[in-house]
Amino acid sequence: MDSNMGTVKAGSARVGDGEPAFGRGMASGLIAVVMWGLAPVATRAVVADVAPLHLAALRTLIAGVALLPWCVPVLRRLDRATVVRLVAAGLLGMVGYNLPVALGIQWLPASTAALILATEPIWILGLGRVFLAESVSARAWGGSAVALTGIAVLAGPNALHAESGGRTLEGFGLVMLGTALFGAYTIVLRPLSLTLGPLAATAASTAAGAVPYLALTWMIPAHQLAALPRAAWGELAFLALGSTVAGMLLWNLAVARSGSSRAGLLLFLEPLVGVIGGITLLGERLSPGSAVGGVLITLGVTIAWTAQRRAGTG
Repeated sequence: MDSNMGTVKAGSARVGDGEPAFGRGMASGLIAVVMWGLAPVATRAVVADVAPLHLAALRTLIAGVALLPWCVPVLRRLDRATVVRLVAAGLLGMVGYNLPVALGIQWLPASTAALILATEPIWILGLGRVFLAESVSARAWGGSAVALTGIAVLAGPNALHAESGGRTLEGFGLVMLGTALFGAYTIVLRPLSLTLGPLAATAASTAAGAVPYLALTWMIPAHQLAALPRAAWGELAFLALGSTVAGMLLWNLAVARSGSSRAGLLLFLEPLVGVIGGITLLGERLSPGSAVGGVLITLGVTIAWTAQRRAGTG
């Protein structure tokens, strides 16, 4: 999933007072989820005009600058351990996620990429078990297996097409790599999300992850940027300021007013939004194999997520 906000999703929050606040919170969360679901669609469209490396750099730099005001509280609480963790999270999230996804999605339908990105909770479970020795219930492992089976079904009929020249399989691998690294980003930043607050921690990690891209700005020819069509600029602005910045702020508002458990249910709409967006906005077609794979992924992630929530370990 394109959320660049996995830590925010994992953070705890209080439930807002009153039904109006709850309703506004859920509405904010729904808008954020729609933005995140449409992010693969915008990425797939803009890579036709912007090289993936340039796209990752521009998107992250714009978002990092826009989020600087939310980094101020972090500056007062910096120590060596915090800096190391923020840098590691920034590299995992902004480079490890943004770059492979931008590269891989040029060879995949946006709807397919959206379904692969939806497996992020599965990677978080697995990485948490391996590196943090976190408990994972048997039912959650079963759901993970179902989701991974869905990816295999999703990849099978597409990757074997002769005309793909191997690029489809490469695209699958890159998007899956980005999703796994974003899961690692979520785990690395989780302690800072608890101590600094999810908004400040996510903003600071985004800004930290934007720094390496400064070295790449010379590679982006000014004349090519000037020649970009308006649609490409709109898609880039949506990815940087909409999906990343506004999505994060709206999601924090949703979690604060509605609670993380209730708002978290909205996340299951994200892959559906991506599939619908790819079909309606890009004219993509969902094959029977892709539909079956998508159902398995959604079912598996749902089983795993709800199992961990009920066990009190997710």
